[in-house]
Amino acid sequence: MLRAWDTTFHPEFVAGRAVYLQISELIAAEIRRGRLQPGTALPGTRELAKQLGVNRKTAVLAYEELLAQGWLESQTTRGTFVSSRLPESTPTAFAPAAPGSVAPGFRWQDPFEVEPAPVVVPGALVFNDGTPDARLAPVATLASAYRRVMQGRGRRNQLGYDSPLGSLPLREALSRMLNHDRGLSTTPGSICLTRGTQMALYLTARLLVQPGDVVAVENPGYPPAWQTFRLLGAELAPVPVDEEGLRVDELEALCQRRAVRALYLTPHHQFPTTVTLKAARRVQLLALAARYGVAIIEDDYDHEFHYHYQPMLPLASADPHGVVIYISSLSKLIAPALRVGYVTGPAAFVTALGRLRTLVDRQGDTVLEQAVADLIDEGEIKRHTRRAHAEYHVRRDALAEALRHQLGDLAEFTLPAGGMALWVTFPADVDLERVAEELARRKVIITPGSRYYLAGPGTNAMRMGYAALTPAELAHGVEQLGAVLRQLGS
Repeated sequence: MLRAWDTTFHPEFVAGRAVYLQISELIAAEIRRGRLQPGTALPGTRELAKQLGVNRKTAVLAYEELLAQGWLESQTTRGTFVSSRLPESTPTAFAPAAPGSVAPGFRWQDPFEVEPAPVVVPGALVFNDGTPDARLAPVATLASAYRRVMQGRGRRNQLGYDSPLGSLPLREALSRMLNHDRGLSTTPGSICLTRGTQMALYLTARLLVQPGDVVAVENPGYPPAWQTFRLLGAELAPVPVDEEGLRVDELEALCQRRAVRALYLTPHHQFPTTVTLKAARRVQLLALAARYGVAIIEDDYDHEFHYHYQPMLPLASADPHGVVIYISSLSKLIAPALRVGYVTGPAAFVTALGRLRTLVDRQGDTVLEQAVADLIDEGEIKRHTRRAHAEYHVRRDALAEALRHQLGDLAEFTLPAGGMALWVTFPADVDLERVAEELARRKVIITPGSRYYLAGPGTNAMRMGYAALTPAELAHGVEQLGAVLRQLGS
C-alpha cells in the first residue's frame, strides 16, 4: 500500500480561476522546487481531496492536468508518481537565440532588387518622392461611409466573395469619371480594381512579360517598376528623357534593333523629372507602338494635380489601336494607406488580368471600394480634390520660393505645371549622398537623384516632394539643406 503524501500546505484558493488548475500549479511548483523528486508517489485522489478540502472530482481534474503536462505519470495498479522525465520549465526554442543565425532549410527565391522600406525617423521632415498629405484626407467621412456599408452589407448577407475585377459600383463610378474627365472610352467590364498601382503594375507585367523579353523604360525613371519587370525575367532597355519627355526617336531606334515587348512610362508628370510628354511626341509614340506591336503601360499616378491649365489627356484617350494599358490610383489622391488602384485597357486583357488577380488576392476590400464609390457619387471625392489641389499649388510655390531664397545659385529647377514634387539640380561638385547623410543627422530626409537612373551617371539632382509638408515644414527643410550645402562647401 502506498504511503500517503502529506501536502503540508494549505492553499487559499482565489475566486475567478478553476480550483483544479490552482491545485495543479501548486503541485507543479513543488516539483520544480525539488521537494517532490521524480518517482515520488502521490496520494490517491480521495486522500488529496481530503487533505485540501475539495471534492474528489476536483482532485481528479488536477491530476489529469498534470498528467497532460507531463509532470506526473500513472502506473496501472500502482498509482500516480512524479514523472521520471520532467517537462522543460521554459519552452524549447526552435532556433538558437542569435537572430538570423540559421539559414532556411529549403530553397526559395528572393525578389533580389526590391529595396527595403525606408526607415522611419520619428520627427523627421521627409522630402519624399511625391505622396499626398494624409492630414488633408476626409478621414471621418470615409470612416462613416465604410461603417455604413459594412453594416448594410452585413444585414443583407453581402459580405461574401465578389467579382475579381472589384466592386461594380466603384468600377461604374470610375468608368464615368474616366470617360467624362480624361477622355477615355471605358465600361465597368474593362476596369479591374487593385490594391494600388504597384499591384496593378505587377499583374499587368505578369500577363505581358516572358523571361528574356525587352521592356523599354524611361531613364531616369521609377525603380519599383524596373524591379517588377526584372523579377519576371525582363531585359530592361533605358530610353532617355529630355525637357519634352520620352525621346521617341531613341525608342524607335531601339525597336529597329530589338523586339520590344512593352514600354512603361509616366507621360503626364514624368517620374522623377516632372516634365510632360509633348503632344507631337504622343502622336509619334502611339503610331510607333502600333507599328511595332509594343504594349504601352501608361502610369498616370497623379493626374488630378495640374495647376496652370487643363491636364493633358492620357495617351489612352487617343489610342485607336488598342496598344495602351492605363494604370492609375486613388492612393495619390487621398492617402497612401487607401490602397485602391485600377487598370483599364482592351476588354479581353482586363478579363485575363481579373483571372490572374484571383490567384494573387482573390478580390480587394469590397467594403472600402463601395464606400469610396458612395463618396464619389456624393461629390465628397471631388470636393476633397479641389481642396487638395489648392493646397498643393500653394505648397509647390512655397517650396520654389524657399529654394530661391535659401539656395540661390546653388540649385536650379523648372517650376512644373503640376504634380507633387520638384526636380532640383545641383552643380556637379555637390556630393548629394554626403548631403543626404548630413541632413539625416538634422532629421531632414532626402533621396539623391542617382537612385532614379538605370544607365549613365545622370543629372546631379534630387526629387523633392512637397505635397506632404506644410509651407512652414518646407521652409525649415530647405533652410537645413542650405546650411548643409554651405557647411560642406566651406
